[in-house]
Amino acid sequence: VPAERAGMAGGAVNTFRQLGYALGIAVFGTVLTARMTDTLPHDAAHGLAGGAAGALEGVFGEHALRAAFASGLNAAALTAGTVAAVAGVLVLVLVRAGRESRDTRATAAAQPAAAKEPAAPYRR
Repeated sequence: VPAERAGMAGGAVNTFRQLGYALGIAVFGTVLTARMTDTLPHDAAHGLAGGAAGALEGVFGEHALRAAFASGLNAAALTAGTVAAVAGVLVLVLVRAGRESRDTRATAAAQPAAAKEPAAPYRR
């Protein structure tokens, strides 16, 4: 990034980081809840969706609730892993192609022009 655009690049990085946090929590929370409601019995799923998760503990066994949570957490982790793998592949494909062309230009620009006079030897 050119020095005159460093502030803009930093702002874009921070904006996308915050957007990623918000979307990540929303998406993975939705996956977790959806998987939990699929695993629990129908009545328990309605209680969970209504925000009465604490009331479900007395109605359903602790094992059923723990199993549903583990299933939801597993689905959220698999989703996160898949998203990370796809993002990693995209980064490898897109960033390497751009870096090679920039490196070639930078190397050509960094090579000094031929000196007209040889450098004087060092003397003490």
